[in-house]
Amino acid sequence: MAPHTNTPQTPVSGRGDEQAFASPLPSVARPVSFARVARLTLLFSTPLVLALSALVVWAELAIIPAALTLVGVAGVTALFLRSLVGDWEAVAAYLRPLPVRGGPVAPLPVLRFSEGARDVAMAARSLRQRTMQAINRAEAEAMAQIGLLDALPTPVLLINSHAHVVQANEAARTLFGRDLEPRPLIAILRDPGILEAVDRILDGSLRSKAVQVTLGATVEQTFQVEVQRLTDELPLAAHAVVVLHDITALVRAEQMRADFVANASHELRTPLTSILGFVETLRGPARDDAEAHERFLAIMHQQASRMRRLIEDLLSLSRIELREHTPPVGTVSLEDVVEGVVMGLEILAEEKDMALQVEMISDSDLVAGDEDELVQVFANLIANGIKYGRPGTPLVIRVDRPARGPAQMPHAMRDACLVVHVIDQGDGIAKEHLPRLTERFYRVDTARSRQLGGTGLGLAIVKHIVNRHRGALTIDSTVGQGSTFSVYLPCPPPADKRARSSDFLRHEPETEL
Repeated sequence: MAPHTNTPQTPVSGRGDEQAFASPLPSVARPVSFARVARLTLLFSTPLVLALSALVVWAELAIIPAALTLVGVAGVTALFLRSLVGDWEAVAAYLRPLPVRGGPVAPLPVLRFSEGARDVAMAARSLRQRTMQAINRAEAEAMAQIGLLDALPTPVLLINSHAHVVQANEAARTLFGRDLEPRPLIAILRDPGILEAVDRILDGSLRSKAVQVTLGATVEQTFQVEVQRLTDELPLAAHAVVVLHDITALVRAEQMRADFVANASHELRTPLTSILGFVETLRGPARDDAEAHERFLAIMHQQASRMRRLIEDLLSLSRIELREHTPPVGTVSLEDVVEGVVMGLEILAEEKDMALQVEMISDSDLVAGDEDELVQVFANLIANGIKYGRPGTPLVIRVDRPARGPAQMPHAMRDACLVVHVIDQGDGIAKEHLPRLTERFYRVDTARSRQLGGTGLGLAIVKHIVNRHRGALTIDSTVGQGSTFSVYLPCPPPADKRARSSDFLRHEPETEL
């Protein structure tokens, strides 16, 4: 039996879904199943066989004419059924393979005899196109969701009903590692509170829950972990989302606030308790003891002075913090500032037989700054150098022009700056204490600091003033040799730049409100 040969096909309808088939498409010839055609021919010829047999039995028709009639009708039926079966087998072969995204479009089979087969093929082609379009849209939406997740700065994990990670964004991969999918959540987050929350979300007993956890071995980070059940399943079969908000800065700020309140209360309570105790003694047993009056009043004056210094430092620190975001606009001579502070502290240095040695640079010593605040900075640093320096040793105050400022300074201000080094020859400070020296109320030796009249706020004030000036404070110390406190301050811009800036401000058009 000759194979069924396809020829170019043009669709009957001109609808948009079928226009893709208007151009000739190559097709492959497929043989028609002989057994299927034979069975169908036998099935359709059965009534004729029965009728012809009855006519032969009743002697109405001879055997040979009946046989020839049967063969002729069966042949015609077979030829007709062969064409129909060929069309439907071509449709079946066309529908059988699954569509491949991005692959070649399967050609529509040539169907010449069956309108039904042609309609089915056209409908299947249109349905396949719409299905592929829907799949492409779904994949595009899924990729857009993944891209949106990756754009979020907060770590996000999508988990399925078995608590396995099915998708993680870039922030989560940075935090936990690259290979997160499809690891179980317990292998990534081992906190019992998070795992319990996830279990309750997945079993439907809760819709959402927030848990605060601390992660990290060397550097601890605090996260507010929110677990939320998803109302509609995403393409990745995600049933819940785990979002980790980094609240480390907030927790540290709250801890610092609590520590500050506790330390300030303690620092004020100690001298106040002492004063109240002496007052009760003077009003009671020592009421008529003149010697006790003189001694206790001196101690009370000392404690009251300590409270006054502490309150003044607290108020000063509060004022500086309020203005820290606004850099000063004035210009100050470092020589005038340093010389003025040194003159005021010479008596204190002479009491310890210490010499204050000032080393200035030969060229311009101007910096951008607020004179009163810079006086406060160097008064704190030089006074500390006198307090903690060894008696009989010099305290060096050296002004220099570095090649470049440290990384703590804004990048644009590192090239043009001056530095003031305050160098003492005291006992030095251990390396582990250096990063915390500028914290409020932090003391390396609490008893010695109080004995010397320190409030624990001096270096904190220095740090905030230097920050406002867009400078930097560095501390270098060696135990047994001494310490060096260095203040880097940016120089003012050249006169031509200042003139251009002032001219621009003068000629800037007013904005009508």
